[in-house]
Amino acid sequence: MKIKLILIAIAMMGYATAEACSSAIIAPRASREGGAILWKHRDQSKNPDSKIEHFTDGKYSYTALVNAHTPSKMVYAGLNSAGFGIINTNTHNLPINDSDTKTGALKAGTIMRDALRECATVEEFERLLQATKRVSNFQSNIGCADSTGAAAYFEVWSDGYKKYDVEQTKHGYDIRTNYSFAGTVEKRGTTERRHRSLEAMMEGKRMFESKDFFGYSRSYFSADRGDVLLSERPYTCTNYTVPRSSSVACIVIVCGEHPRMDVTVGHPVAGFQIPVWVEAGAHLPKCIATSEMFDLSKQFMDKAYTKNGKYYRVEKDVVLRALGVKTRFKYPTLMPADIDAFNKKVDAAFEQHRKRLLKVL
Repeated sequence: MKIKLILIAIAMMGYATAEACSSAIIAPRASREGGAILWKHRDQSKNPDSKIEHFTDGKYSYTALVNAHTPSKMVYAGLNSAGFGIINTNTHNLPINDSDTKTGALKAGTIMRDALRECATVEEFERLLQATKRVSNFQSNIGCADSTGAAAYFEVWSDGYKKYDVEQTKHGYDIRTNYSFAGTVEKRGTTERRHRSLEAMMEGKRMFESKDFFGYSRSYFSADRGDVLLSERPYTCTNYTVPRSSSVACIVIVCGEHPRMDVTVGHPVAGFQIPVWVEAGAHLPKCIATSEMFDLSKQFMDKAYTKNGKYYRVEKDVVLRALGVKTRFKYPTLMPADIDAFNKKVDAAFEQHRKRLLKVL
C-alpha cells in the first residue's frame, strides 16, 4: 500500500508540471475540410516556448510542434507525409500499475514522434502502441487520424489502452481535456469544466472547419459562467475556459487529400493561424520556426494575466483589446507553388500583426 501511494504521488506531481490541454477530433462526415480534423489547444507550465520544425529521420518525413530551446525526442502534435496526424492531452485518472518493475521516463511525446516516423494509418499506430513498453505511471489520451478517414482517441496507460472510434460517435466528433473516460470518475478533477465548455460550444454544430477551433482557443466562454469577459465579476483561471494563463499553442491538423497543419505558436489570443504543409519540408515561415510568435505572446500574457494567490486573474480589458486585433491576410488551403514567397508574405503579415498588438497592450 505504501509503494502504491508513493507511485500515485509521483504521478500526480508529474501531472502538475506536465502539459494540460484541450482537444477534439472530427470525423470526415462532420468536416468541411474533406478529411478528419485533429485539434490541440496546448497548455503547459514547463518549457512553454515552442516552434514548428520539419524532420526527415524516419520512414516518413513529418512536421511537428516541438520545444524551441530544449532538443529532445518528443513532439507535441504533428503530421507526416503519409497524411497521418497525431495529438495528445495529459490525463491523471487512468490506472497506475504499482507491481510493474519497468523503469524510465517514457513520455507520450516520444510515442508520438515514433508514430510520425513510422505510421501511415490509425491501424498501424495501434500496432505500434501494442508493441511499445510503457512505464508504470504512464497515462495519456492520444488522438490520431489518417488520409483514409480513420480517426480515434486512445486512452493509454502502462499495460493497457482503450480505443474510441470517432466515426462511431453520435455527431461525428469527440473531445478530451485532462481526464479519461476509461479512468476513475472521482479523479477527473476541475478539467471537467473545460470539457463542459467545449461540449456547449460545439453542441448543435453539424460541420466543422479549421477556423472553428482557432475560435475555441480564443473563446472565454464557460458552460458554468457564460462569457467571463462580459461579466463584472473578476475571473481567475481555474479550468472554466479553454484559454488560460499557460496557453502556448493552437494546432489544427487536417488529414485528407491535401493534408496540412494550421498553427499558432504562443497564446492563441496573441497570435493568428498559419498554414503549414509537410510537402514544404523545411521551408517554414520564420515567425513559427523560431521563437518570434511566442515572444510576442509572452508580452501579451504578462499583461493579460496577473498572479492571484496560486492562480492567475484575467485582465479583461487587455484580453478584449487583443481580441480586437485582426490580421488582414488570407491563407490558402493548398500549398502555393512558390512556398518561399508565400512564407515571406506570412512573416510580413506577422510583423504587421505584432505592431498592431503591441500598440493596444
